[in-house]
Amino acid sequence: MLTILSITLAIATLLMLVIHPVTGVILLFISKPIIDATWDQPIVLEMPVTQIISGLVPIALLSRMLLANMDESLRAMPLRGLWILYVCYAGVFSLLIFYNQGPQSGANIFFRCLNGMTGFYMLQAFFHKAARLKIVLLAMVIGGLFPIGVGLYQIATGATWQAQNVEGISRNIGLYHDAITIRHYALQTILATLLLGSLFTHQHIVYSIGRLLYMATATIVMAKAYSKAGFLTLGIWAALWNGLQKRFVTISLMILLGLLVGTYYASQQLGDILQIFHKEIAFVDGKGDAHRTLNGRWYIWQTMFSEWVALDWLAKTFGSGKVALGAHNDYFQMLFHGGIVGLAIYVTLLGSIGFRILTNLREKVDPLTIAALMAFLCWLVDTIGLVPSSYSGYQWFIWGIIGLSLRRRALENAFVSVNTENTEIPNSISSHQISSTTREKEIPIGRFPILSDKTGV
Repeated sequence: MLTILSITLAIATLLMLVIHPVTGVILLFISKPIIDATWDQPIVLEMPVTQIISGLVPIALLSRMLLANMDESLRAMPLRGLWILYVCYAGVFSLLIFYNQGPQSGANIFFRCLNGMTGFYMLQAFFHKAARLKIVLLAMVIGGLFPIGVGLYQIATGATWQAQNVEGISRNIGLYHDAITIRHYALQTILATLLLGSLFTHQHIVYSIGRLLYMATATIVMAKAYSKAGFLTLGIWAALWNGLQKRFVTISLMILLGLLVGTYYASQQLGDILQIFHKEIAFVDGKGDAHRTLNGRWYIWQTMFSEWVALDWLAKTFGSGKVALGAHNDYFQMLFHGGIVGLAIYVTLLGSIGFRILTNLREKVDPLTIAALMAFLCWLVDTIGLVPSSYSGYQWFIWGIIGLSLRRRALENAFVSVNTENTEIPNSISSHQISSTTREKEIPIGRFPILSDKTGV
């Protein structure tokens, strides 16, 4: 039954991406959590629906990227040059993998990279206007109902579909392949809910309470997946979201609540959380081996590095021609896939994105830019012990939020610049009047930076 539903949703989503991309992307964020639950049910060429849709989404949007009007064209996308370079070079090293390990392996790696640019493109192209932005955030919130609902059911009943353990503790991962998937959807739900509450005003207190309860539920479901990166990301997010907006009272209340909850659950829940970090705690205390931290990934990295050192200089420079999805580190994965050149391009792309976000924050702190920084740091955390560039849905979420933030700020700056240039200030006007005039000439409600529920699509 779930497979039939997934196939139906996938077909509807792909058709709408071609016919009306805005609706298609909205359907994509609603349906992908359901489709991902059928990861172990192959449909065509031993590929499940989740893998098929991950390959077809960028194809469906490719013509729109190249042929759309300027507002939705790839030419309007921030950092398009670096993304195009990244994808083009991915095509080069994917051909090496194609030659060494077959067409399916080569295509698999290429489309994983292409999905990064697709995610960066889709939200900034179709949802930079306020009303559309609200709809896609709602789609992310609605999409979270399925994984969070399944997670709550698992907590309440103890039902297990996939058995996965970490440090002797059973993880609740719902119907998904691993913990990163349910963690991804929980984080996506939390961030989308935060943005809805911050960007769109005039909402009843009942909605505010509902948002808080929904985020709390998503946090509980994610916590039961016992992901080290997830706990670290949540801590970073809480500090950034409240700290950058100078919500120090909120931070104090969160610390107090954390202490109260921690004391109440100390006998079990807190003990379980500390258990998954016990090797890291032992290392910090000087009682443990560093190689045993991070779930023993150091041994994997040592083996991979030894294998990479043994390669000839061509393979080291341009790529080994081997699939390295099991690297548990995005940089090692890229080093094997694209060599030193590929790693340099990837690191340059990440550095440029981070620099642009920090520059925007220095100019002005706003919720969408903070969300972009939160998403970016979430990505950086995951690049250490996982391979986030291999997950299509995760890339659509992370790069989508970041691309959207950069595009809106670029439009904002362009609008203010044009209006400032067209404003003539008399010689007799005072400095106070100058600043007042400048504020009045900023973009009005319903235009680029200021979000309003009444903004037209």
